Amino acid sequence: MSKQIVIGVDGGGTSTRVALANERGEILGIGKSGAGNYHDVGVEAVGLHIEEALAEAWQASGKTSQQADAIFLGLGSVASEQDRSVIRQLAEDHRLARNGNIGVDHDLRVALAGGLVGKPGIILIAGTGASCFGKTEGGRAWRAGGWGHLLDDVGSSGWLGLQSMIAVVRESDGRGKPTVLSPRVFEALEIEDINRILYRVDSVGITRREMGTLAKLVTQAAAEGDEVSQEIIATGVDELALLIATVAEQLDLAAALETIPVAVTGGLVKAGTVFMEPLRAAVRRRSPQCEIIAPKLPPVMGAILIALQSLGIAPTPEIVANLAEYQAVHQ
Repeated sequence: MSKQIVIGVDGGGTSTRVALANERGEILGIGKSGAGNYHDVGVEAVGLHIEEALAEAWQASGKTSQQADAIFLGLGSVASEQDRSVIRQLAEDHRLARNGNIGVDHDLRVALAGGLVGKPGIILIAGTGASCFGKTEGGRAWRAGGWGHLLDDVGSSGWLGLQSMIAVVRESDGRGKPTVLSPRVFEALEIEDINRILYRVDSVGITRREMGTLAKLVTQAAAEGDEVSQEIIATGVDELALLIATVAEQLDLAAALETIPVAVTGGLVKAGTVFMEPLRAAVRRRSPQCEIIAPKLPPVMGAILIALQSLGIAPTPEIVANLAEYQAVHQ
């Protein structure tokens, strides 16, 4: 019977994933619940979502729930020491780990830890938001993007969703090109015509989930050859490539690595070649030494690796293989 259990948490704008593992990196259970960004949904809701996902993970494990020996939480809402303090207090209040062995940081850190399993390089998250993070062999780190939908997030699913609505209103008054997006956006927003879009956006509001639905309309239309949608994606991926180039330059990774690995994660990866091929091309133009790769492990398993390290357990090939085996079977 395993003596040590760790918890890994990955929380973003739309969902929270929690994993349980033993000291050998064997996954005991994984659970999923709602959003993990406390700036959006509040601390109480994030605590509830973590508890729900954790309960699901314990149920999957077939074991009785208990305090873990260590927990690491990587959440999209963490950008400052105050944020870390808020989430640490949340974990303490919920008694998630014994002896106060609680680690907290932004979701980029766990994404990088999983994506490159401790190796130097870059992680790009292209999901509800858009952000990039890199680390050198010596541990120096740099972050770019992730400033939220009002100030940044160009190239994210939220931004694609916004651009779909902008394209529709511009077509309607003659400033924009014709696009197949218009009737599809109307249907998604459940409005009859363009004259109801202001009411829908300003009075009713648009949820993150709805923005994600609109983003899918853009990628689907682009795959069908819609020029406006293709231009939206081209603009978005060029900005994502700029994030990558900026991190690589700030860390001078080109001087240390012949090829700079860039793992890409987030919901937009699921769009497939219509998004990933333009992204690869944009990265090649801006940063020839950078190479887009699939993450070795998902972010929640990156959180597991960091939690294990807090107990003095290094990410050995056996541990990484155990995590990868679970991922291969359950992805």
